[in-house]
Amino acid sequence: MLVPLLVLFMLSCIFDPADRVLSLKVPLFVACWALTIMHCAFHRERSRLPLELVVYTLLFVAIPFASIVGYYVTGGGDPFQGLPLLKGYALVSLGVLLYLNRIDVLPYFAAVLTGLALLIVGVAAAVAANPELYDLLYLPGALSGLLYLDRRDYGGLVLLQVYFVTSPMLVVSIAYYFHLARTHAVRRRRLFYAALSALSCAAMFVAGTRSNIIVALLLPLALVLLYSRSRLNGALLSAAAAALVAGLFLEEISQLFDPTEVSNFTKLSLLRDYAETLSQPLQLLAGTGLGAWQFWEAKGMSFFISELTYLEMIRNFGLFGALLMLALLLYPVVYAFALRRASAQRNLALAWAFYLLMCFSNPNLFSSMGILVLSVVLANLFRLDRSPRPSFAP
Repeated sequence: MLVPLLVLFMLSCIFDPADRVLSLKVPLFVACWALTIMHCAFHRERSRLPLELVVYTLLFVAIPFASIVGYYVTGGGDPFQGLPLLKGYALVSLGVLLYLNRIDVLPYFAAVLTGLALLIVGVAAAVAANPELYDLLYLPGALSGLLYLDRRDYGGLVLLQVYFVTSPMLVVSIAYYFHLARTHAVRRRRLFYAALSALSCAAMFVAGTRSNIIVALLLPLALVLLYSRSRLNGALLSAAAAALVAGLFLEEISQLFDPTEVSNFTKLSLLRDYAETLSQPLQLLAGTGLGAWQFWEAKGMSFFISELTYLEMIRNFGLFGALLMLALLLYPVVYAFALRRASAQRNLALAWAFYLLMCFSNPNLFSSMGILVLSVVLANLFRLDRSPRPSFAP
């Protein structure tokens, strides 16, 4: 019963990320936890958790919660969005839920993401073949919070952008199917998984944002290097492929990073806003609190979150809180590549590292998207790479 509920929850997160259509994310999450608590009540022997996972989860929620308490203690008033934003951080408990039930949710997650990839490629092909669909899909997509159609002009390079907001999550299906394509015993299945990984890469590219395009090109090269028997040969192959792509599309790449392009110019202007805010010692050290509103000169309006995620962490939590949160975010990567060099989940940790890179310039980290990816990565790391350690019994 729990697996179908988890699949429905993932479907809701991926195809209704703003929770505007069916509003099922919270009820499904609560239902999953209700079943898990019942399971643990009848199977106490399976309810033990690794101490590291418990501490990780508590810290991940405690940092934003402390910033909200600090906001109220210092007399902060409305408008304030701290408590609604806290829901995204609390979702990290999904990692605990998955571990308690010993569920490998990754195959289901990758399958749902493959559905997303097919939808992205299908919509892009349909709009390219029938331009009138652009106007038909534009408003419903924007109202649902799932799809944003645009024709982006990157300094003269005009691209049709079929941006499904959950498309960055495709890093997981790219890495998962790439792993199966390299390790499965049956050659026909390896070819099938390679095709699924390529499909996710194509969908990310078609989604059209700078970060998606770059990751769709670089993540497969990084995976080639990771799985190469000879790291030198893998590095040379990856470098040669990267140089070839850069050479063929040098002009287009330069236009993507044109500082005068509207989106780039706005993000660069935000740096001045952050410099002014964080020049005040108290706000630099203690932060303004998660969900605190601010007037941003770069956009000429007030809002409670910007696209520069890691500077936003400092504004929200202060320097020390942001550094601790950054350490938590990097933990799966450090765990897989430094603490457990034989980890079977290094492909997932690499995918998570690329997701973190994409979040430099978009606000998709502390949402149901980013935390869902993090929870799945954490659960699989601890489930498959655990060894006798201190544990915690709820």
